[in-house]
Amino acid sequence: MKSSLRAYLLSLLVASMVMTGCAQGSKVSETDMRDRMETELGGVEKVTVMSTDGQEVALDLPVFLKELPTQGQDLQLSAEPLKQEDVRFTLVLYRKQSAPLVVTVGEKASQFGESTYRGNGAIYFYQWIHKQTGKGLLAQKFENGLLSAEDLSKTIVLSGTELEYIRNVLSTAVPETDKITKQFPLFPTYKIRVGSTQKPLEVTVLTPTVISVPFGREKHYFHVEGQLFSRMTALLPPSETEEHSIDRLFKSSRIHLVATGEMTGEDRELDATQTTVEQGIAHQIVRLLQKGTRLENAPQAPGKEQYQLKFLLNGTERSVVFYPRYFKLDQSWYAHDELAQNVWKLFENLRK
Repeated sequence: MKSSLRAYLLSLLVASMVMTGCAQGSKVSETDMRDRMETELGGVEKVTVMSTDGQEVALDLPVFLKELPTQGQDLQLSAEPLKQEDVRFTLVLYRKQSAPLVVTVGEKASQFGESTYRGNGAIYFYQWIHKQTGKGLLAQKFENGLLSAEDLSKTIVLSGTELEYIRNVLSTAVPETDKITKQFPLFPTYKIRVGSTQKPLEVTVLTPTVISVPFGREKHYFHVEGQLFSRMTALLPPSETEEHSIDRLFKSSRIHLVATGEMTGEDRELDATQTTVEQGIAHQIVRLLQKGTRLENAPQAPGKEQYQLKFLLNGTERSVVFYPRYFKLDQSWYAHDELAQNVWKLFENLRK
């Protein structure tokens, strides 16, 4: 049995009317439906989306009301409620002199009151609200900002022309409809935090032209002008590190995985000069190594060797040998927890 998404968005009254019509095998008059919808829409003062962690962002009301009639096709009433772990965000329509309309939204289903709707229409609705939310996130006004280089543990305050530049970049960013799941941030992981200190908007610069913004369980991606990364580099330039430090590995051009031990599989090579995806994975591998705890002395029983990584850096090669709970870089030993498995998975994901 099919229903209209517009019905459960606008009011229980209209939803009940549609479902009653379906149950009786009759069709609801389109004119009657439209008149009731317009009455309900006229009372909507504000539309917001709430994330699963309590953030709330306002949507562009005129755009929302204009595009809403395009929703509502190919929906089925479902006996299976939307599970809490599948909730991506909550849509709230605030109305004049009436209680707000609240719709819980998942990637493949939405729930209004006790009614759950599935089908292609529910998927399209999720994608539509996701896109509107992304636009709302970057449209927020802010008067302060911080710029951090996470890999360098450095932060500066943005003000004046630099803060204005960030405002302009974010306001003109173009939403990316596809999820960029394999792209890790490039060194030194520039992050921009703007807005309130309690729940600031956090923008991660993934590549010179792509940024990401988390929103609860969601993540939004945007294309930005290529000058942003250069501007960040000028404000917080990457600093030189000690010759034998782990940080120096960020400059590696290639990483070769050699299956020499317990973890069996094919040898693999990652060329960080090919694409930003491969470069991001190379940088993420180094970040995982940074989580190791350096030991004063070599462990007495490190266990069996798992595999090796060979980093090519300015014509020289540096090796990392993994053991179950340790790894050895050059002549230094580090303790770790499941790091060998996590690095291995990064190479596996590259092939998918």
